[in-house]
Amino acid sequence: MKKRINIAIAALLVLLAGCRSAKKETTVTSDMQKIEMNSAVVTPHLTGGNPVSTSPVVYIYKTKADYSHQVPVMMDDSRTRILSYPAPGDLKAGDRLRLPTPLTNGYLLDNRGIGPNVAFLTYTYEEYSKLSAAPSMEDLMANIAEKYPLLEIRACGRRADYKDIVSELNEKISEGFLQK
Repeated sequence: MKKRINIAIAALLVLLAGCRSAKKETTVTSDMQKIEMNSAVVTPHLTGGNPVSTSPVVYIYKTKADYSHQVPVMMDDSRTRILSYPAPGDLKAGDRLRLPTPLTNGYLLDNRGIGPNVAFLTYTYEEYSKLSAAPSMEDLMANIAEKYPLLEIRACGRRADYKDIVSELNEKISEGFLQK
């Protein structure tokens, strides 16, 4: 019974959190060279395969330029190493590419698994998804289009928190519920 109450409380906290900035501070510069995770974001630690615990974090973001068709990779804090990159097959869900979904006011909904240390490659989803294997690390590093592409990124709970994610996020954006 106590475990169920803890799960319910954790789920409620996630729902109440709304969209939060994924950065500790806002520094307005033309390069926006560092975006840090906000340590205050509520991340419940649940076990047992509960949808709240296994559902990915929802990120919405804005970029300096249109990178919506460019393949994202995750880099270390210094942006000198790629820590995570997709296999070509990871960019599709069935026959559809997992491109970000456009939202209100220029935001994009991540459908691939990005975070604050994202960088974008020169490869498009279409090109990369047709490769027989992922390029070498040297090739990936040589094909980084932008190491600091983000203007803004926000964590908006977990996918399991939403019934119609696009319309609910658009409503939050329109009503100004994105916490700074």
